[in-house]
Amino acid sequence: MDFINSLAQGFSTIGTWPVVVAMVVGSVIGIVVGVLPGVGPGVTIAVMLPFTYGMTPMAGISLLLGVYVGSYPGGAVTSILIRTPGEASSIMTMFDGYPMAKRGEAQRALSLAFMASFIGGMASALLLGIAAKPVASFAARFGAAEGVMAIVLAALCVGKAYQKQFGSALMMMGLGFFLASVGIDPNSNEQRYTFGSADMLSGIPLVPVVVGLFGLAQALVMVSSPVPTFDASLIAKAGLSWRAFLEPFKYPRSLGKGLFLGTAIGILPAVGAALSTSMAYFWAKRGAKDPTPFGEGNPEGIVAAEAANNSNSGGAMITVLALGIPGDAMTAIIMGVFVVHGIVPGPSLFADRPEIVNGIFAGLLVLNVLVMLMLIWGVKYLARLAYVNPRKLGLVILALCLVGAYSSANSWYFVWLALVFGVFGLVCARCHIPTIPMVLGMVMGDTLEANLRQVLSVSEGSFMPFITRPLAAWMVALTLLILFWPLVQRALDRFWPHKKAPP
Repeated sequence: MDFINSLAQGFSTIGTWPVVVAMVVGSVIGIVVGVLPGVGPGVTIAVMLPFTYGMTPMAGISLLLGVYVGSYPGGAVTSILIRTPGEASSIMTMFDGYPMAKRGEAQRALSLAFMASFIGGMASALLLGIAAKPVASFAARFGAAEGVMAIVLAALCVGKAYQKQFGSALMMMGLGFFLASVGIDPNSNEQRYTFGSADMLSGIPLVPVVVGLFGLAQALVMVSSPVPTFDASLIAKAGLSWRAFLEPFKYPRSLGKGLFLGTAIGILPAVGAALSTSMAYFWAKRGAKDPTPFGEGNPEGIVAAEAANNSNSGGAMITVLALGIPGDAMTAIIMGVFVVHGIVPGPSLFADRPEIVNGIFAGLLVLNVLVMLMLIWGVKYLARLAYVNPRKLGLVILALCLVGAYSSANSWYFVWLALVFGVFGLVCARCHIPTIPMVLGMVMGDTLEANLRQVLSVSEGSFMPFITRPLAAWMVALTLLILFWPLVQRALDRFWPHKKAPP
C-alpha cells in the first residue's frame, strides 16, 4: 500500500505543466547528446545546471534527470551505426552492435539496445521506489560518527574505482574537501583561505566548478581535436525491427546479469555505468545461449551491456536520496539543484519533502517511457546527428558554458571561476587525472566537516566514538579491510600459495 501511495503522490507531483515540459525538453536533449560523440551527459548536465535556478525544484530535477536517462540509449545509436560511442558506457554495445550492423542487421541491433535499455531503466526506477525508503530508515540510525565513516567509505570506494589511479583519485577527493572549506567558518566566523577576496567569503560555488571542469574542459578538447572520419554508409539503414523488440526476453540470463550489475554498481559512489556495462558484458560472455562469438555480433552482448547501462540511474539516485552521497558525477551535479533550493538530501528528506522523493521515482518511470517513444519515432533522424562537426559543437558548448556561468548569479566572478576550472580540467584530461572525485569531495565536504566537528565537540577531541559506537566501529573495520586488502591478500598468498594445476 505504501508503494501505491508513493507512486500516486509522485504522479501528482510531476503532473504540472512546468515539470512535464521540463521532462520532455530534458529527454530530447539527453537523447541528442547521447547520439553526439564526445559530448556526454556529464557535460550537458553541467552546462544546464545554471539554467535550472529559476525553476521549481521538481522541474529543475526533472530537466536534468531527462538528460541523464535519455543519454544512455542515445549513445547506442552511433556505437552501432558508425562504431563511435556517444559516451563511455556505450563502448561495450559497440563491440557487437557494429558487426551486426555491418552484416545488414542494424535495425535488429538498435531494437535490442533500446528494449534492453528500457527494461534496465524501468527496473532501476522500481528499485528506487522499493528500496530507497528502507535504506533511508537504516541511514536514519546514523549519528555524526557514522556519517563521517560513510563519507570516508565513499571516498575509498571512489579511489578503488579508479584502480591504477587510486592515489590521484584520493588526491582529487582531498582537493574537493579543501575547496568545500573555503569561506567563512560556520562556527568561529573566521575567514578561511579567502586571500582577502570579498567574492570568496561565501565559498567556492559548485556551479562554476562543474561548468568549468566538465563543460568548458570538454569544449576545449573538442575545439582542439581533429575532425574524425567514419564510414557513414550504415546511417541510412537506421530503423527499428518490431520483432527484435521482444528478443531480449529470449536471453533472460544475460538480461538478468546486466540488471543486477547495473543496479548494484550504480549504488557505489563514483563508479558509474562504464564499469557495470563492461562487467555485465564479460559475465554474459560466460554461458551465453547464442553461439555467435562475442565481438562478432552476438545479440546477448548488446542486451547485457544496455541493460546494465540504463539500470545505473535508479541505484545512483538511491545513494543521493537516502544517504546524501552522490553515486556518480551526474548525480553529484543534480544534487546542485537540491542545494540551490535549500533541500538537504539524506534520511530526513523522506520526512521533510516526500513529494520530491516520490516525484523522482514517478519521474524516472515516465522518463523511460518517454525516451523509448522518442527513439521509436525519431531514430532515423537522430542518426544523422553523427555528421555534426565536433569543432563547431565545441564552440556552441563553450558559449553556453560562459552564458550559464554568468546567468547563475549575474556575476563575472562565476565566469572567471569557470574559466580557471576549465583550464584546470583540460590539464587534468591531458595528464589523465580524474576530476570526478574533486566534484564529489566538494559536494560531501560540508557534511563531512559538520559531522566531524560534532563528534570531536561531544567527545572533547577524542576519536573514541568511532570505536565505541558499534555501527561506526564496523564501518572503520570495513574501511581498513578495503584499504589494506592487497597487503592481506599478498600475505595469504605468501603463506598459503595456490598450487598450480599440472599441465
